Amino acid sequence: MKITKKSKKENPSRMISAEFGVYPVVVLVGRVNVGKSTLFNTLLEQRKAVTSAVPGTTRDVNHGLCTWRGATFILVDTGGFAGGSTTEIEKKTAEHARRMISRADIVLFMTDRRAGLNPDDRRFVRLIRTLTQAPLVLTVNKAEHKSPTEADEWSEWHKLGLGEPQYISAMNGRGTGDLLDYVVRLLPEKKKEQKKEQSSREEVRVAIVGRTNVGKSSILNRLLGEERVIVSPQAHTTREPHDTLFEYDGIPLRIIDTVGMRKKSRISSRMDREGLERSIVAIEQADIVLLILESIVSPSKQESRLVGIAQERGAGLMIIVNKWDLISEKTTKTPQAYEEFFRQYFKGALWAPVMFVSASSGQRVSRILEAVGLCIENRGRIIAQEDLDTFLAKVIAHQQPQWQRGKKKPAIYRFRQTTTNPPTFALDVNERNSISYAYLRYLENRLRDVYGFQGTPIRIHTEERGRLTRNP
Repeated sequence: MKITKKSKKENPSRMISAEFGVYPVVVLVGRVNVGKSTLFNTLLEQRKAVTSAVPGTTRDVNHGLCTWRGATFILVDTGGFAGGSTTEIEKKTAEHARRMISRADIVLFMTDRRAGLNPDDRRFVRLIRTLTQAPLVLTVNKAEHKSPTEADEWSEWHKLGLGEPQYISAMNGRGTGDLLDYVVRLLPEKKKEQKKEQSSREEVRVAIVGRTNVGKSSILNRLLGEERVIVSPQAHTTREPHDTLFEYDGIPLRIIDTVGMRKKSRISSRMDREGLERSIVAIEQADIVLLILESIVSPSKQESRLVGIAQERGAGLMIIVNKWDLISEKTTKTPQAYEEFFRQYFKGALWAPVMFVSASSGQRVSRILEAVGLCIENRGRIIAQEDLDTFLAKVIAHQQPQWQRGKKKPAIYRFRQTTTNPPTFALDVNERNSISYAYLRYLENRLRDVYGFQGTPIRIHTEERGRLTRNP
């Protein structure tokens, strides 16, 4: 199915961030396993980041809005500083942390009270000083109980040159209120006073889903015009869902990059299980699902499961076939042949557009957002009642419902739209069981023939009405 909306020449890299351009930015940094993600979850009052005792659990930058005493700021969780990073993922994790530090208005430098001052702490502080002039707040974590020796510890932490430490416990919340008070006092006055403009449209949640290593994170980075999440050939690079809110064509979109789907038998750790569980929740709450497939790999039950979740929740759906550049010797008939193959596999979602892209080269990736915009329009479309009356008359004239299970001969009085997102319709009849499922599918197909509704499911249900309600 081709995208019918006119192509726009807008550069995706010019899309406006809906959060970072408005609120002050507070970045959590520190060595691995000092409790940054735990504090991140505590301050946001939600389990947004996956936490574990495994060093290097956090890889990608994670962020959320935090409000305290009337002030709102963006709290950013970064991967831990491991000193001499050697692997590709460690290097990219460190690079992402450095990029966020350079954008920070305040940096919370976290240390581990139990472990004490570490040589890496000093090296990291020197690095931060080269990246930003923002205030550095020394945050000493794992101080579950106030100790009479805290004053004596000052001489040790003083070596970092960051002033008086803020003692906290990210686990039980001790000292976090005082920390937030201190942060709010340091916030830039201009940004502190800024109010987020209320959009005339609610944000649309778009979940990017698929198996591991199909290119989900690469596509997200292409859409944003920057390396928002880490991309690596190593499987399971993404360990938790990451969302980014921005505006495209006046539409506020929250795009969620989810963890790669895999069989339950292959999930070996609590960290992997928790990441997948949160991804499923993200999919269930999505307005639109982008299912990413590989051009060189056939779909499996994992993809069918994802399509099933999207359909059950009434979400819009787009099938994105990535790595199109790996298909050699293509002809003009190749896309059609591949599209027919994928449509046969996902027969229950024939209304979902199929797109062929290459995240590595950027080929046609920008068209994904155009298709998302069209899907949003279709999900919110309202058809006038007089048009539905004309539509129903033509449908019945072409094919009457057959007398099947009901006690009465089927009679249809009215066809009306009840809601949107997804478009939902009610068929007023004399007896609900008299209308077959096949006839409802026939109605849906005719609706799509006339009005399109590309990329969104349509729901039609029957309601019993007396003959007097024929013209309400």
